[in-house]
Amino acid sequence: MKKSIIMGAVAAVIVIVAAAVLGIIFYRDYREKHTPSTVVQPLAEYYGITGEDVMIIIDETVYGKKGLWRNDSVYLDLDTVVSMYDHRFFRVESENVLYYSTPDKLYKFYPGKKEYFLNRDPVLGSIPMTEEKDGILYVSTSFLENCGITCRIYDDPHRILITYSEEQYLGTVAKEASQIRTSQNIKADILKEVVPGEPLRLIDGGGIRENGFIKVMSEDGVRGYIAEKTLEDSTYRDPAFVGFEKPAYTHVLLDEKVYLGWQLLYTKESLGFLKEALERAPEVNVISPVWFYMSDTEGGMISYANREYVDYAHSRGLQVWALYKNDTLDGSFECSEGTHAVLSSSSARTALIDGIMASVDEYDLDGVNIDFEMLKVDTGVFFIQFLRELSILCRQKGVILSVDNYVPENYNAYYDLAEQSEIVDYIVIMGYDEHYAGSEEAGSVSSLSWFKRAIQNTCAKCDPERVIMGVPFYTRLWKEKDGKVTVEATPDMSEAEAAVKKAGAKKEWRESEGQYYAEWKNSGTYRIWLEDGESIARKTEAALEMNLAGIAAWKLGDEKKGIWACIKETFEGGSEDQEEETGKGE
Repeated sequence: MKKSIIMGAVAAVIVIVAAAVLGIIFYRDYREKHTPSTVVQPLAEYYGITGEDVMIIIDETVYGKKGLWRNDSVYLDLDTVVSMYDHRFFRVESENVLYYSTPDKLYKFYPGKKEYFLNRDPVLGSIPMTEEKDGILYVSTSFLENCGITCRIYDDPHRILITYSEEQYLGTVAKEASQIRTSQNIKADILKEVVPGEPLRLIDGGGIRENGFIKVMSEDGVRGYIAEKTLEDSTYRDPAFVGFEKPAYTHVLLDEKVYLGWQLLYTKESLGFLKEALERAPEVNVISPVWFYMSDTEGGMISYANREYVDYAHSRGLQVWALYKNDTLDGSFECSEGTHAVLSSSSARTALIDGIMASVDEYDLDGVNIDFEMLKVDTGVFFIQFLRELSILCRQKGVILSVDNYVPENYNAYYDLAEQSEIVDYIVIMGYDEHYAGSEEAGSVSSLSWFKRAIQNTCAKCDPERVIMGVPFYTRLWKEKDGKVTVEATPDMSEAEAAVKKAGAKKEWRESEGQYYAEWKNSGTYRIWLEDGESIARKTEAALEMNLAGIAAWKLGDEKKGIWACIKETFEGGSEDQEEETGKGE
């Protein structure tokens, strides 16, 4: 009996001890599972930020690229800057230089150098505005403040928070002390201690929730998970932007419709030609003499300018917008390759611009008309930069800058009409050569449907009120023989009319083409689409419908008498007394 009691007592002790041990084990396990981790993971380790790397957070998203930390400043890569802030940064890798253009300023930066140039004057900055690493060019955020960047920069590790979206975001406030952790678990490492009242941003609008945690970002850019019970109710908030407006391009414009006539001149003794042209075209208010030709790859030009010509035009109340071409009369300057060589070289481009502005002063010109044709695709960006730089000087002098362009098509999109329209005062569209010498088939130089489409495509990219539409005062006489199409002649209006009469052909009106057509046979089939008062009036009406700035014509002297009166009357209204002379109404 006594032995039984002892054995029972021993068993009880064993049970109690076992229970205690199990209780201790259970407690330790429970505590292990429910006691939050106090391990702090370094942010640099968590985000993988080392050396000169800078973590970039745009709104609430970690950007796929890293910034550069140098000179105690953050630099962003050029591609990001161009896509997010301003496309008018222009890098010339061959010269290791970066340009930045505004309506009145031209900056020129060299990587790693504190000195830069502003409108050709040297400026010494406190740090280099650009740096280069592994072939990538970076721009300092200290300069990007000029472009509207709104950002906050933090250390340990280096990170930049960029506010980009203007949309509201969902935010909250910590109502008690807590921690932002690496995952949705109290055992996860701590990234940041959060104090009561600290504002937080809910990532993805609070949509990332699990195990009682929600994903947030602190104001200094620490992203992770926090216990949802420690937060106040969320509310929508406005992002904080630094107020900024990009400088707007201003334009020098006429206070009337533009009636521009190009005049092709081969001599400096040109005053007589001007007087003769104006006798036929008193309605013209802008004369554009073809005076300047690029002559070499250093930016030189050949000039046929005449101050007496300008003075006479001014005495008649006309503006003079001299035309600058990228070729020479004798063909010694190769348009495509030569123009690329000039525009892609900083020194040659500057020399060309200086030559243009010197001619403006010397001849008292009212405007500059740029006509650079047959550019290569890779010349397009240099052409636009040339216009940016030229426009600054023209704007300073109050000189009108206009640019002649082909009818916009996909294949010439590199002329970038949209950017041109921002930069220059007038966009001039050469609304002709729909069919040209070398075309596979005979056709109109400028049919009405094609002309209208050209206007529509242009106005989709440009301000219509600054678009001048060019019309042809010439046509082409086509000959078809043995299946071959050739251009027999390029007659002006009177010559074309005479050719039809001489052949005894009958004209027929083609409504869709907006002009008269004639054909005849004589050792082949001849075809011609006539330009006259009626066809020009239809084109002018199309320009008027889109409220364009005016009409230009290639070229003075090729028109029949009264054509300009017809153009002006169509734009501004008036009598129809000129119909018989011009051919309108036939």
